[in-house]
Amino acid sequence: MKEVVTFLETHHKFAVLTHLNPDGDALGSAYALAQILNNLGKCAEVILLCEPPAKYRFGCFEHLYRLLPNVMAASYDAAVSVDCATAKRLSDAQELFQQLPNCNIDHHISNTNYAQINYVADLPATGEIIWQLGKILGAVADETVRMAIYMAISTDTGNFTYSNTKKTTLELFSRLVAEGLPLSEMAEQIFNRRSLGATKLIARFIDNIRLYKNGMMAISVLMLSDIEESGADVSDTEILIDYAREIEGVEIAAFIREMSRDTYKVSLRANTYADVGELAAQFGGGGHVKAAGCMMKGNIYNVTETLMKAAENYLK
Repeated sequence: MKEVVTFLETHHKFAVLTHLNPDGDALGSAYALAQILNNLGKCAEVILLCEPPAKYRFGCFEHLYRLLPNVMAASYDAAVSVDCATAKRLSDAQELFQQLPNCNIDHHISNTNYAQINYVADLPATGEIIWQLGKILGAVADETVRMAIYMAISTDTGNFTYSNTKKTTLELFSRLVAEGLPLSEMAEQIFNRRSLGATKLIARFIDNIRLYKNGMMAISVLMLSDIEESGADVSDTEILIDYAREIEGVEIAAFIREMSRDTYKVSLRANTYADVGELAAQFGGGGHVKAAGCMMKGNIYNVTETLMKAAENYLK
């Protein structure tokens, strides 16, 4: 952390980056870090590949980000990635990151330490690391920072219900509420509102669930046509895997989503004992013990069969 602090104190203009298709922790961590740096008198902007999902769009964040096609490396003197385990996950922003002095802050234990300076801590959310960093830097935690940190930690802990939720996480949440966090407004938008298309996609995902290995493994597959026909957006797939994970008797849940012809994104969750981080690593992916993912290529039948065979070693 001392190296990270020195890096942030040394530079002035920052490009804050995160992974492709950012979730709540990715966006919240990035927004919080950018606002913290701006509150310290520096200049920081979050660089996104596309507009964020509707449920993560709050007015106080709008001024913090720019889209990648509208920026140049010359506008910054340093880059920081947050919540991104590999350089490849930066996608089209990877070139910008590598052109500048760079730093990587993350909570994924599978992080490849791809930056010049790396800080990885096994915490429930990267947002919790950013909060700690802000305290060390002596930055003011204004409402924008508090809202961004809440978005980060609440989404990566399943609204504080997943087993990764720690005492420190709840203490931080309590402090955010005590300092005026608009909790009901944010929770309603993030967790309780969805489009008709997103609702139809949930129905399709559930209808596609199949159980294997005596009911210990649940797999659901969605093709690009499923998303299009439902009238949903790719960002609406983020929470779908929980519907498979929550089935009684299931230890490993897998969500296989078509990205392009013969290319699939695989999201994995475990309930009790399975190490899906290790399982995902077999296919070049990674993440956490109970939440991980990877990319797989081939026709959908071979991908499903390969994944099932690999998962056998993690089921009792």
